[in-house]
Amino acid sequence: MQELITKLAKEIGFNDISFISAKPLIESEKKFLAWRSKGYAADMNYLLKDNPINARPEFLLENAKTIIMLSANYYSPCPPRPSSQHGRIAAYAVGLDYHKVLRAKISELINHPELKEIFSKSRFFTDAVPLLEKSFAKKAGLGFRGRNSLLISRQNGSFNFIAEIITDIDFQAKDPEPTDLEITCGKCTRCMDICPTNALPEAYQLDARKCISYHTIENREEIPQELAEKFGEWFFGCDLCQVICPYNKKSIPSTFSEFSPASGFGHWFYLPEILDLEEGKFSSPTKLIDKLESHKFINADSFKLIKNLLSKHQVITENLLDEIFQIKFARTPLLRPKRKGLIRNAKIILKIR
Repeated sequence: MQELITKLAKEIGFNDISFISAKPLIESEKKFLAWRSKGYAADMNYLLKDNPINARPEFLLENAKTIIMLSANYYSPCPPRPSSQHGRIAAYAVGLDYHKVLRAKISELINHPELKEIFSKSRFFTDAVPLLEKSFAKKAGLGFRGRNSLLISRQNGSFNFIAEIITDIDFQAKDPEPTDLEITCGKCTRCMDICPTNALPEAYQLDARKCISYHTIENREEIPQELAEKFGEWFFGCDLCQVICPYNKKSIPSTFSEFSPASGFGHWFYLPEILDLEEGKFSSPTKLIDKLESHKFINADSFKLIKNLLSKHQVITENLLDEIFQIKFARTPLLRPKRKGLIRNAKIILKIR
């Protein structure tokens, strides 16, 4: 059965798959709580809950016996910056929303005619619950923990999503030998050295309060000026600590078409497009429609929906702009910071105050 699941998962496109016991990772939980106690989680509430379940799969599935860990490559090469008015998007977000894509892929796997019955009581996730996915992936032998706090595979580097299936089936999985998990970054500190905001103050520890990715994606408030000045070209997320990593020198493009630049907004976003959705920019829906005709959308239907929406209004309100934003960026990770968050990011890059 393991061979069949592995075969089907790789046919779907997953590059690594491993079966491990669903035993709790108590030591990892202690390290997580120590990291959190330093304030490194910033104000990400999903990481700040009492009585965390992060290391305990049985809280997510009663009678959990096995975790099937999977990884999916999302890498695509980044072309040169088109102009100073373009902001860079982190590699994981150049295509469609990985949460939805990977949920569909795993659903395809577990609903295969030969597997549907045995997985009837299983649950699957990808970055959707506060599970210590990198710790379980490390335990599964999918990679080692890098100094940049990311999971790094010797074969595939770090441009990988992690997903898991928690099941009540006892596959009697043999956890990797400890010697297989002792790979490290050696003396390399390139990721720590390149970070412009010092978000990696010590090895294997990310301080979200200083991280460009955190501020451009998760932070809903104003960004401290001293940090914003160091963002450079990064409009959504940041890949500096991955781009510099020697393990990523041989990265190959993802086999998932959904993660390709052609499926989303690509590596570079033309920043004036998001500023067109700022309140007060256009006095009438007609003028906004004329401007939106030159915008990029992930499909032609998006503009048609927006045009139809605007035709029903005589004035442009904040709520209307939010609706337009939802349609324009639908199915992509760029929805996460919301309209005002992306406008804020664009102004930082364009040095607009």
